[in-house]
Amino acid sequence: MDNRPLILELESFFSALSDGTRLEITLYLRDHEATVQEIANALGKSQSLISHHLSCLRNCGVVNVEKRGKYSVYSLNGEAVRKIIDEAIGHVSRHSKSILSCEIVREEKGELTQTR
Repeated sequence: MDNRPLILELESFFSALSDGTRLEITLYLRDHEATVQEIANALGKSQSLISHHLSCLRNCGVVNVEKRGKYSVYSLNGEAVRKIIDEAIGHVSRHSKSILSCEIVREEKGELTQTR
């Protein structure tokens, strides 16, 4: 069985959630529907930066956008995405120490200096 197409899709989906700003937006939208400006104000980031990251999250199916008059209102894309986020939060709370000490992830993120 060739899992490459599925792996590529999952890799892209999880990459969308691996950026700190996109995670901040996603966590904010767990509890709020909001416009770009509301999200920018709440997170203390520029409107253009938030718009850029929302575009990625929308393309990857993490958030929905709904036109309300002259405003675009963003929300999480249904219960499935909410469950993924909630499960991830639960998992992280149970395994925080080992996750934060994973040298492979830290190396990939450029957090480890070469001491070898």
